[in-house]
Amino acid sequence: MNVKCSRTALFEAVQLASSIVPVRTPKPILQCAKIVADEKNSQLTVETSDNEVTVKHVITQVQIAAAGAAVVPADRIAAILRESQDETIQLEVEDAACEVIGGDSRFRIYGHDPDDFPVVNAPKGDSGISIKADVLKSMIHRVSFAASRESSRYALNGVLWEQNGKKLRMVATDGRRLAQVDGDLAKVEKDMEQTAIVPIKVMTLLERVVTDPDEKIEVGFSGNQVLVRTASAEITGTLIQGRFPKYQDVVPSGCDKSVDFQVEAIQSAVRRAALLTNEQSRGVALAFSTGKLQLTSSTPEMGEAQINMSIDYDDGEAEIGFNPQYILEMLRVVDAEQIHFEFSDGKKPGLIRAGKDFLYVVMPVTV
Repeated sequence: MNVKCSRTALFEAVQLASSIVPVRTPKPILQCAKIVADEKNSQLTVETSDNEVTVKHVITQVQIAAAGAAVVPADRIAAILRESQDETIQLEVEDAACEVIGGDSRFRIYGHDPDDFPVVNAPKGDSGISIKADVLKSMIHRVSFAASRESSRYALNGVLWEQNGKKLRMVATDGRRLAQVDGDLAKVEKDMEQTAIVPIKVMTLLERVVTDPDEKIEVGFSGNQVLVRTASAEITGTLIQGRFPKYQDVVPSGCDKSVDFQVEAIQSAVRRAALLTNEQSRGVALAFSTGKLQLTSSTPEMGEAQINMSIDYDDGEAEIGFNPQYILEMLRVVDAEQIHFEFSDGKKPGLIRAGKDFLYVVMPVTV
């Protein structure tokens, strides 16, 4: 292989692909990036895999003198590209060694045989959908934070996708809070219903790789795999097998108390009340009375906090406590200026709505 390419484009591709590279693995080749020069299509492809998720990123700013492939440690080539000051770099491959050549530098990296790199067959099927990039990115941003990262209930480590015709719903929960968002699909191959649990790692990658808001993103499900294609990237992931909780049963109904908050105002109040909480005392109490909300927190070794807000509320006195981080994380992702909060008492979940397509359920805590 002998190619010249944009250093910036190659670095961005390697950096994105490297995000799934495992820190520790009994298979060193999984810590590598496979770089393939395709002379026919005049493009360079950077690929990584952890055996569950595979990322391919295409670079077209290339000049290919000789096609070929190289498999090199992803962290090494990323570091070289990061420190380089050259606009273009040259890659020359002989056997399992790859030379990265700049204007005043030459690095020789020892890698692996490209034939040993894991092969992932892209899923094929007729369950494809298309969604505008800005819609997909917004949906991912508003639900992914609520997914579990370490639950023994494996299904909670992903995001539920529910398609019903041209409507798509995403739901994520860690057992203590739940986020749900609805969006419209740009195209479906046929009127159908399907569900899948997409790993949080794939969701995070999707949010990063989607850059052009007007692009149509193609998503296909087949068997136990999901395939996502953008103009410059392809992500393949193994779907999570398991039973997602019946989230509809978690959403409270019949709440007899409600209040509207300006996002900036309630965010500031909760953030200040949380200043005197710690790992052992995480709760912030919200005490409602006519026209007033008082937020309090206390920690024996730190002290107490009290924040007062004027609100439009007249549903009787009530008190409920929440983990402030669960409220703040939700407020950071909503794209509305105002939220609607519904609750019954301090023992039942609270329900927050932002706009017509987002809702958030959070379990109360004892303060």
